[in-house]
Amino acid sequence: MRILALSDLHSEGTVLEGLKNLLDKERFDLVIIAGDITQRGPLSYAEDLLDVLRGEKVLAIHGNMDTQQVIDLLERNGFFFHLSKAEVGEWNFVGFGGSSPTPFGTPIEYDEKQIYDELSRFRMNSKTILVTHSPPYNSGIDKTSAGVIAGSKSIRRIIEEKKPFMDICGHIHEGGGEAVIGNTKVIKVPPAMEGKAVEIELGNNVATRIIQLATSY
Repeated sequence: MRILALSDLHSEGTVLEGLKNLLDKERFDLVIIAGDITQRGPLSYAEDLLDVLRGEKVLAIHGNMDTQQVIDLLERNGFFFHLSKAEVGEWNFVGFGGSSPTPFGTPIEYDEKQIYDELSRFRMNSKTILVTHSPPYNSGIDKTSAGVIAGSKSIRRIIEEKKPFMDICGHIHEGGGEAVIGNTKVIKVPPAMEGKAVEIELGNNVATRIIQLATSY
């Protein structure tokens, strides 16, 4: 399975052109949006993104900077899978959007107890791919430029207890790369607003590569 994962678009217009150029050239089995499509809106940006993604298989969660209007739009189009499990081929995907608490009072934040309680309801196994906006706490990919470790303790606990195959996440722009928690591979998607996405190849082995969403792809 070939996956294109994006996160943290934050209403950046050049992302849409770069993504359209990429999808005109390459085919993916699944596109994952790991949150923060917008920057507290506008809804029109999310609508334009869905136009670009028309015809693609898409699973999307919201980020802490998305609004209820964005969530409603994703739901109407059948892409939203926060607190849902989706079967794609031999893999099952579990989504959790928003973020753990921040100092900034962003639109959609959940306390750690709610994150843990709601995710703990899902069965996960070696074919489960968890998609979260927040990265797991103290994973080496969740440190801000101020040196604050800002991942979710509950997401880390869920990974340690449930042992999914992979966690795809975003949120902390400065953090990047990959990590391993137990046997779970954590892939931190770089911010699309900086012109980057990740290709993930799932098969006998996992291969990843950073894709540049250049407008002249």
